[in-house]
Amino acid sequence: MKIFEPIKIKNVLFQNRVVMAPMVPFGMPELPGGVMCDTLLRHYLDRAPNGIGLMITQSLSVTSKLPAAGGKGIWADEQIDHLRTIAEACHKYGTKLFVQLAYPSAGHQNGDSVNGLTADEIEEITEEFVRAAFRCREAGCDGVELHGAHGYSLNMFASPLANKRMDSYGGDLSGRLHLVRNIVDGIRPIHDDDFILAYRMGWNDDLETDIQTARALEALGVELLHVSSGIPEGRHMVLPEGFPYNSVVFSGTELRRHVNIPVVVVNDIRTLDRGNALLEDGLCDFVAYGKPFLADPLFYANSLVNKNHEPCLRCKKCLWFTHYDRCPANRMGKKMIQR
Repeated sequence: MKIFEPIKIKNVLFQNRVVMAPMVPFGMPELPGGVMCDTLLRHYLDRAPNGIGLMITQSLSVTSKLPAAGGKGIWADEQIDHLRTIAEACHKYGTKLFVQLAYPSAGHQNGDSVNGLTADEIEEITEEFVRAAFRCREAGCDGVELHGAHGYSLNMFASPLANKRMDSYGGDLSGRLHLVRNIVDGIRPIHDDDFILAYRMGWNDDLETDIQTARALEALGVELLHVSSGIPEGRHMVLPEGFPYNSVVFSGTELRRHVNIPVVVVNDIRTLDRGNALLEDGLCDFVAYGKPFLADPLFYANSLVNKNHEPCLRCKKCLWFTHYDRCPANRMGKKMIQR
């Protein structure tokens, strides 16, 4: 199965094509200063023994002014130790670790905007991203993922629907990606063959804009593209007849045809077998799973026994988004493989 095959980006070898997507376990205790609590640390340590190719943390805020969802950050040196612990645990099982970096906001869908930020404020945001990336490298992580999806700050800057700025940070695609360009340039001193720069890209209102954006990100130096929903929040698409996945996955598979960097697809893929089918058809390079890893900490390890293992019950309302320990699949205590 292709999902078990290794893949290499620069000097970084991923032992397989399975990715644990960034997902916030809501409702965990919040400590002062944006430091991870022991419960959240355990959340990641419990999932490290899977032996997957890549784990991506939940969004960590690059600024103390606006904590990310879940209240955790990487804006201070005091926040490095827990990341180092997670990185060491992942590396023990051959898994690479990326940190998703975000400048938090209420999101475009909730009426937030980047249009009122001053140039000085944007320069400060740039510096905060860069300093956060340096801390991730110090913690022993294998890369960072800039969060440019789901209607949040970088997504708003990149979107022609949300970005109505009249200065150098707005206008055409080059202007809308000006902030990302500055962040990438700032990260270059640590952006060597052993450290990957990834970007979680949110879709636009049409596929052609997606393609232009993806190509521009590649030209800026992004080395791994992780495609998800963006602005608008929903997008009507006519999917190919018989395509057994949703529009988010289809968008990722389409972008993969137009860029020369690896592409991660995500969203309701559910099982290892369904993810492998995408890889076998050459539609992506990695497959990411979110809710399956929330429902079963050892989702991948258990899937080695049953490629159709589907721990997520697909509840109408996911209880992980209110409180982490109310997920019925997780509470059922499904039989796990212990390593």
